[in-house]
Amino acid sequence: MTKRNSLLVAIGVLALSTFYAFKSADAVRFNILYPETAPSIAPAWKPVPTPLPDTLPPLQDRYDDFINKNDKNPFDLDDPSVIDQQVEYDPVSNRYLITEKIGEDFYRSPTYMTFDEYLRWRDQKQQQAYFDRLQGVASGKGKGQAGEDPIAKYNVKTSLVDRLFGGTNVDIKPQGNINLTLGYNYQKTKNPILTQRQQANGVFDFDMVINMTAQGKVGEKLNLNFNYNNQATFDFDNQMKLHYDPKQFSEDEIIQNVEAGNVSLPLRSNLIKGVQNLFGVKMEFKTGHLRSTFVAAQQRSKQNSLTLQGGAQVQTFSKPIDEYDENRHFFLSQWNRNGFETSLKCLPVPLSLFSITRMEVWITNDKNVTENVRDIVAIADLGEPVPFLQGQVDSAFNKIVSVPNVKLPGNPPLYPHYDVNNTPLPDNENNRIYGQILSDLAANPSLRYNTKVVNYMNSQGYRQIRDFEKVTARLLSTSEYTYNEQLGFISLNLNVQPDQTVGVAFEYTYNGIPHKVGELFQDAPKTDPRDSVNNNVLFVKMLKSTTANVRYPIWDLMMKNVYAVGATNVDPQNFRFDIVYEDPGKGQKRFLDGDVPDGLKARPLLQVFGLDNLNLQSDPGPDGLFDFVPGVTINLRSGRVMFPKLEPFGKSLKDAILAAGGTSDQAKKVVYPQLYDSTL
Repeated sequence: MTKRNSLLVAIGVLALSTFYAFKSADAVRFNILYPETAPSIAPAWKPVPTPLPDTLPPLQDRYDDFINKNDKNPFDLDDPSVIDQQVEYDPVSNRYLITEKIGEDFYRSPTYMTFDEYLRWRDQKQQQAYFDRLQGVASGKGKGQAGEDPIAKYNVKTSLVDRLFGGTNVDIKPQGNINLTLGYNYQKTKNPILTQRQQANGVFDFDMVINMTAQGKVGEKLNLNFNYNNQATFDFDNQMKLHYDPKQFSEDEIIQNVEAGNVSLPLRSNLIKGVQNLFGVKMEFKTGHLRSTFVAAQQRSKQNSLTLQGGAQVQTFSKPIDEYDENRHFFLSQWNRNGFETSLKCLPVPLSLFSITRMEVWITNDKNVTENVRDIVAIADLGEPVPFLQGQVDSAFNKIVSVPNVKLPGNPPLYPHYDVNNTPLPDNENNRIYGQILSDLAANPSLRYNTKVVNYMNSQGYRQIRDFEKVTARLLSTSEYTYNEQLGFISLNLNVQPDQTVGVAFEYTYNGIPHKVGELFQDAPKTDPRDSVNNNVLFVKMLKSTTANVRYPIWDLMMKNVYAVGATNVDPQNFRFDIVYEDPGKGQKRFLDGDVPDGLKARPLLQVFGLDNLNLQSDPGPDGLFDFVPGVTINLRSGRVMFPKLEPFGKSLKDAILAAGGTSDQAKKVVYPQLYDSTL
């Protein structure tokens, strides 16, 4: 063979080898480079798969925990919900315990997982929940694995809805809670006067607390914002607004904006100011270059102007006469009330020999306060020389009330304490109530216990609410009330609720002689050393009961001549107070007009009501301005104005008309006795 032929044969063998190498690259690479690790070449044929059975094996009870179970039978309904399956970390063994319980008993034996096993299990569980959520797989409870509500979003495939709302997607997200309280109050009163059916009565107690918010969206045009709380302090805390806004889709829409619920009407004009808080419907339309806005709503706000002058706030307040300061100011006794107008005839100094030295005020403890709390018995007629129903027949008990001083025929009642006008003073010794109580307690000290005192008071002929109240009360601090030591009234700095009881005990001097009404906390007697002092009630004078009744004398102890004008920290130099009369059809006037005596037509109302008897130097003589007497006619801190008349728009105004030569028919046209003989 020649060299040429040998070269051709070598080239052919090399070409075949190269072709084989590229066709079986892995086999050649492993055979040549790594002969010991060469893979075996799989045969070209494949085994025939075994056909699946047409039935499933029967269900088998598992003996492992619920995490490592391998049963994939689709007909297995899993464990019932009564089995509590938990995975909890055990810090002692540094492992995760797998428990299955029914109630307090173990359904399966507890097993455990290591930290790495727990991580793998959590990772697998989260991945499965994620893929289920992507596929829209929902659990049997109707919610997806990721907690999504399937009814929160749904599509409405309607072309009309799509054009109207800018889409078919409806998204509503409600949040909040509704608490319902159901109960039944049963009361049985063993009163022989009542029938058996009347002694036992019950009533259902129902209460509901709603605190809900909702945000919704229909397409891209309609938005819903809703917020409701039935225990909200202010009305503006509850907001509801339905807003339809098609402007972002087309500027040529005729309906530019529709709002329902809480709406506002801002205006660009400086002459007419807009309104910010309205409740109703607001619609904006556009036709070419014409824009129009229609509003049908109820106004829920009031606008006030504020003026600052010389570093002080100047503001105008208006107060109607039927908004006196209710349940806040009280006379200490009927004697103080009867001498109120007489003591204020010579302002600026009250004419009074009365001076309070010690004072304690009690109020029903509804704030769960634990300090200075005690059971009290507040008695309406305590210390009153002329109690209610004195010598009269009590129709409820059909007997004459005999505990107070009763005027016997031919013999006037004897009172130990009188004033300079021979009028009996308020004192514990000026009627038989407190003396009788002390006499009975001396014979049986346990009657003072809070568990027995109510039965004792009922046995003496007293009636609850009218004559006495037994409550758990707290002692007010000196910052919670003020009192006028000469005129004998107190002013509470807190809002007294209608169902609260107010009691008081005080000491005073009259013409230098000390007197006492009620029992003071510091001087409370302790009848039994073995008993806690808190179990012994205090007997105090009642200024307000849980139920207001205009027929009882305690109604007169509440002052109805004090008005909170709205200002605080009043500056005497910049304070102006006036009384105006709204004459129908003729505006506001500083004097009475119409069918009134001529002597009153020229007098300003400030003088008629006794608030203009001094000049600026506090000398006698009216000057047309309000008599600014701190602590008497006005309280500088709270801004409350007090009339020197008990019933300024009632009896006092009627007496002024009659004194000027008027008649009772003329007085009826301007007098409002309902302010004082009826509740607000």
